[in-house]
Amino acid sequence: MVVYDTHAHVFPTVRERLQEQLPSSIINSFDDWVQKTAVPPGFAALKSHWVKWLSTLDEKGKSIDIETVAGFQARFHPQMFKALEGLMATVLGPKQVLQGTIQNLLESMKNNGIDKTVVIASGSYCPNDWLLNRCELHPELLPVVNLPPQPAGSNLETYIHEMERLVARGARGFKIHTNIDNISGDHPAYRAYFETAKAHSKFIILHTGCFHVPQYKNPQAPSLLEFEGYFQEYPEVKVCLAHMNREHPEDAWVYMKRYEQLYADTSWQTSANLRQAQAAIGHDRLLLGSDWPLLHMNLQADALDILRQALNEDQVDRICGLNAEVFLGES
Repeated sequence: MVVYDTHAHVFPTVRERLQEQLPSSIINSFDDWVQKTAVPPGFAALKSHWVKWLSTLDEKGKSIDIETVAGFQARFHPQMFKALEGLMATVLGPKQVLQGTIQNLLESMKNNGIDKTVVIASGSYCPNDWLLNRCELHPELLPVVNLPPQPAGSNLETYIHEMERLVARGARGFKIHTNIDNISGDHPAYRAYFETAKAHSKFIILHTGCFHVPQYKNPQAPSLLEFEGYFQEYPEVKVCLAHMNREHPEDAWVYMKRYEQLYADTSWQTSANLRQAQAAIGHDRLLLGSDWPLLHMNLQADALDILRQALNEDQVDRICGLNAEVFLGES
């Protein structure tokens, strides 16, 4: 059985980012620095109790796992959790981006028995064309592109032309992330996603759930209702509700019951929520997702452990294998 992680990220190394801007004598030491540095310079000077606690954990090699974060979210007042998650993104995020390299992902896949991973572009942090170039060298990585930069006021045809170019270059699917894209659901770019996905049998990954990340342009949680018209109009386009709407997975299940082309990945979900998902919608449209490395470097192992705690071996095999093959068009 081929095992798939359907939600992960990779980022250019420091060397790749700077090699055209700085002499080799300066950048030669960066890779070692990235591996050894727990917190980037400047952040360690922050005096908050939470910042020091997070930094101490990271320096000791301990990770804050998905179940722990979910426990914080359940126990803390929403404003306190918002502040904590914002600090986590500030303190741990830079290191995760620096260490979220293709080589480290391939090592994680090898250690966890994952054969193929869907890797998603992330704007300027991981540009579409950089990702497509790198995935040409690694067939076990399946690239998904995000909103391409286009002039303001670009129309549907302009976006479709760019989507077609990205498909020709090897894009396997498209990512909608309204927090980063900062455009409305009726924007022509999103219709171009669905039109191109329909024409070329591609899939769409739709970011769902509330995450408190200071870098987001739009802090509001995505609205599934805003995209329901696309679900109705394009029933042949498979859509993964990334993170299963995180803190309110029951809302994702409502839409999955209405539309058979909707799937959901397991990233950021607890074992208890996955058991409830199985009871509510079954497991035929659930996909293993880790969101590697956006919490810690062992996130693929974390995601697999949670799934195995929640469901039986046959269900886990289906979620990690056949379901992904169908969704990704690999079967």
